[in-house]
Amino acid sequence: MLQIDPFWSYGIGAGCALATATGLRAAHGDGTRQEAIRDRGLLATLLFMGMLFIPMGMWLATRFPDWETMYAWHAVPPWALAAFSAGLVVCAAAGYLLTHGLLVRGKLWSACLQFVLAYVAVFCTLIHGWDGTGLRRFLATAPAAFTSPTPTTAELIQWLRSPIAETLFWMGLVLIPALLAVNVRLRTGGTGMVLRATMVILGPCLALAVSACLAVTVFGALLGGAAWTALAVAVLHPRGALAAVCRRIALPAAPPPRREEAFGGQHRHAGR
Repeated sequence: MLQIDPFWSYGIGAGCALATATGLRAAHGDGTRQEAIRDRGLLATLLFMGMLFIPMGMWLATRFPDWETMYAWHAVPPWALAAFSAGLVVCAAAGYLLTHGLLVRGKLWSACLQFVLAYVAVFCTLIHGWDGTGLRRFLATAPAAFTSPTPTTAELIQWLRSPIAETLFWMGLVLIPALLAVNVRLRTGGTGMVLRATMVILGPCLALAVSACLAVTVFGALLGGAAWTALAVAVLHPRGALAAVCRRIALPAAPPPRREEAFGGQHRHAGR
């Protein structure tokens, strides 16, 4: 869906940058090697976006414009699709370059947050949307199908049998393995590290998004937003469990949190 794609693109870029963290640590102090790692990773990210992610998104937008826009519009003008495609490239590049810059400056948890928060935003948009009907719109096969509060079993079965679900299934069989392959190729930590990062997406990121949607739905935007913000601050604390897990994923052999925040930080601490 178009509303989700900018956050997902940013998250893809951030994830690809995090995949190079081990290589950047090994290249600490060598600007030429760091630039080579940056350029290689950015090229892989943009090739993935240009050859798979954006073409698939445009295919969906032209074949199912109502669904792809979460039933906000019945058609998307060609010029808008062209501008949107360019915007997705910018989002992916921004996610990559900002995360890379944070890694080079030794801000490991801040770099991980680019990845985590991007996927939290993806799930929030998917589940809640702008009016609490995000998931209903995703599972709808027609504009009138998301008017009821919750989808019925019959509606869910109808969606699973729809051309939308079939197209998403076949696209997912290509897109997801390709994205994993790009990250595995960039990461020296191997397949295991990429799979652990995937579990962070499907675990804490999804849980944070669900809790945000529940808080806003039950307590309202103001009170629910404040309650969720307090929860998120606790969960995303630099010394929290999620931060420790993400650090170990990005840099499997990294030292403890205080000392890992800079690549080669041991040298700097030794001098104190």
